Amino acid sequence: MIEITFQNDEVKLVNTQNNTSETVLHFGGIHNNFTTISSSKLLQEYIHMLENYSTIQKYTYGETTMIDIVALTSLVYNELMAGKHSEIRALEVGSWFGCSSYFFANSLKTFSDSNFLFCMDTWQGSPDTASHNIANYENAFEHFKSVMRYAGVYDNIKPIVCDSTVGMDILQDDYFDIIFVDANHTYDYVYQDIIKGIRKIKVGGLLIGHDCECYADELPPHLLHGNNKHLDGIEGYHTGVIKALEDIFGRSYNRFNQSLVWYKRITQEDKDLLLKMESVDREDTLELVDTMKEAIQFIYKNITEGKSDMLQILTADTVQAASQLEKVMIPLCEKLYNKELKIKTNELKSALLDFQITCNNDFPRALFVLESRVIESFNIWLECFLESEKK
Repeated sequence: MIEITFQNDEVKLVNTQNNTSETVLHFGGIHNNFTTISSSKLLQEYIHMLENYSTIQKYTYGETTMIDIVALTSLVYNELMAGKHSEIRALEVGSWFGCSSYFFANSLKTFSDSNFLFCMDTWQGSPDTASHNIANYENAFEHFKSVMRYAGVYDNIKPIVCDSTVGMDILQDDYFDIIFVDANHTYDYVYQDIIKGIRKIKVGGLLIGHDCECYADELPPHLLHGNNKHLDGIEGYHTGVIKALEDIFGRSYNRFNQSLVWYKRITQEDKDLLLKMESVDREDTLELVDTMKEAIQFIYKNITEGKSDMLQILTADTVQAASQLEKVMIPLCEKLYNKELKIKTNELKSALLDFQITCNNDFPRALFVLESRVIESFNIWLECFLESEKK
């Protein structure tokens, strides 16, 4: 069992079973408060805020535990006590009815009314979950706003009604001081939210997330190696969150021993590494695109000139290139949630396979299939790919 203790101006999370503890906040003693607000005043405000937990949980149907609220808000308090504490721009990805939103916004407001929390959510719930069913009979967004007004923090909140897969793209890069990621917990969503979060946060900003029970190498072996990234909670573990963090950061992020909250200070190195990853993926893809384009042009030239002796080999090589393109593009499409590009990639490969079969079995029709299916499919795919590059 985990208990929260306030002793000697410290806030601790204490595991009563093994008698271990971790200090999450320290007011006074060590001079870590660089604001114009006294440490004793901040401690009073912090305790008063936490006293509202039962009420906020009741009206937000909150599933975020008090332990996780303490972990999240302690990070915000530590951040603002240690440096810049006004004109803070924070983003919460996944707000729902606003349990964490209240405590996040309240923590920001305690330091300055010039601090704002942007809350991004569809307020429609996640598909195939209880939250989605709730959204069917209750206006979740109106409920969220009502609770935030009742709790006195709405003036410091800026809602963004949008899915994070789209909404994160329209936000300014290097804008936010703090980002909290707590939306859909399956791998593809978490991976993309973190990647986009790195882009949107300032160098030195604090990226925070939820639902991380352990590091990836601490997972039970069958979960570590199992195909479970798409699952939202299995055997007590959010494998999608844990594996996304592993693939992006390895072990170079922090987590609380007693909480599901994780956090990472984003450096210029993190941003440079992200650009490098994207550059490598793009270069590989463009190389495959050039190979495909040249091969299709060469096949067209040979078939119009009636040269069939090399077509079988050329077509087989082109189909192989298409398979490689599919291998590269499909995971990328899933991470970018670009369903149209994924469909066009599959259609291009299918068209080339049809052409290969036609060449082998009905050569007179090969030119027709090449023009009506392969070239058309490639041009449509290329247009779709180039459009995705602009986003």
